[in-house]
Amino acid sequence: MEDISIMYHYVRAKDWKGINPLEPERFAEQIDILHKSYEIVSPEDLQKPVGLKPRCVLSFDDGTKDQYTNAFQIMKSKGVPGYFTVMSGPLKEGVIPVFHLVHILLSNHSDEEVWEDLNKLYDLKEVPKLSGIYNYEQNIYRRYNKYALNFFLTESQSKNYLTDKALKIFGSSENLIDQYYVNKEEFMEMKNQGMTIGVHSCNHNSFFGDGEEFYKLEIEPCAKFLKSEMNITPNWYTPAFGGGNNYKEMFRALEPILKENGYKGAFATTPGKNKGLSNFWLNRYDCINVPPFKPIGD
Repeated sequence: MEDISIMYHYVRAKDWKGINPLEPERFAEQIDILHKSYEIVSPEDLQKPVGLKPRCVLSFDDGTKDQYTNAFQIMKSKGVPGYFTVMSGPLKEGVIPVFHLVHILLSNHSDEEVWEDLNKLYDLKEVPKLSGIYNYEQNIYRRYNKYALNFFLTESQSKNYLTDKALKIFGSSENLIDQYYVNKEEFMEMKNQGMTIGVHSCNHNSFFGDGEEFYKLEIEPCAKFLKSEMNITPNWYTPAFGGGNNYKEMFRALEPILKENGYKGAFATTPGKNKGLSNFWLNRYDCINVPPFKPIGD
């Protein structure tokens, strides 16, 4: 029998327009359907002999507040475990990654409004013909905005623009972080209720090629934060962006380093099934495309 892992980001209402969220009611229904074919387990259980049914790990990236207020509460009511990851940068350093600021912007302003606003500030005439990477976006202004903010503008330009917009919504960085991310006390509650807490990143940077340096900058600080602030020694890892374009190189470079530091496994974004912990890097299906069923409600 083969196991599966499922990747979740936002579990919230569809009015959120950053990454398409899975609504709480669909999440609850998905758990019920999975229960018919799989035993829902924690990552630690993958070390055990398989029982009557294959196993399924529910895994969550980015540590956004909806995972505590929605996903965790549903899982607790149904008595199922899950694996949640921490991004320490916002909680320890007050650093909010650009991609979350983009999600906040696009969920609170229309695409046309943002594009018009950006064009008043910057010369973006090249963006429409360069934005093909986002062709899946049906709204052309959403396509242009994402390309401009993620690729065309400098990191400083994007961050300044996005931070200004976000602070007008939340009032302060402290309010933003408190309302947007799972906090230490909530992670501790989740752990005490049987959830596994692991490392996601420090500042959500994609793998850049040097395994040792990447470990020191993105993984080790988060692990130290978990140990010092929550008394959690993590032994599971989920890379930001799944490693990005360099994910295969990341697999090779980080596996020996992670093993040396006590990690039992890591969760990738490559779709596919698993056989326990026969491989260090575990495949994951996105929550909107999970065997053995199609997306719910579509």
